[in-house]
Amino acid sequence: MAVTFTTTVTGAAGGVQSSYALELTAALEGQFADIADNNVATFVNETGARVAFGDLLVVNTGGTVGNSAKTIAATGDTVVGVNALTYIEEKVVDANNRPAASDKQALNVLNKGVVAVYVTGAVDLTSPVRVYYATHTGTTAGAHPGRFSHAYVSGKTRRLTGARWVSKTTGAGIALLELNGPDFNLAADS
Repeated sequence: MAVTFTTTVTGAAGGVQSSYALELTAALEGQFADIADNNVATFVNETGARVAFGDLLVVNTGGTVGNSAKTIAATGDTVVGVNALTYIEEKVVDANNRPAASDKQALNVLNKGVVAVYVTGAVDLTSPVRVYYATHTGTTAGAHPGRFSHAYVSGKTRRLTGARWVSKTTGAGIALLELNGPDFNLAADS
């Protein structure tokens, strides 16, 4: 049986599906993009708040355990990866009404692999990976710390090395981000 790829979603009447859409039409923040080799480390949320899936996470130096993580909040933070989506607490949301992990909950942090993340504008495979470390929602919808940016914003974004876009968007929405950690760096943005 031959496998074909089409521009439309088709379903099989029964048995094995043999036709697949060329474009990913739906994904959730923090969702794994494929079943390739992924490196996932376990961290703990000790922030006193909920941590959204798909956020860029950093070492929480205020935590009581060595593997405590939090959403990025400063330019000098040490990046550990992206908070991977889990279905342990399906109805928990953060302060911005995004699905999240509760305080004291284990976090599955992806530092190598491809993950779906929210980006605030159009990106393609050649775009630099930028992340918000400060809120910018007054100007750009959805620009919360830990989410990704399509453009440089003075005093709000940093470039993330060790990551690259592997899909493109025509505007704000979900894009696939390949992480090649665990050695990440937050570089000056311009």
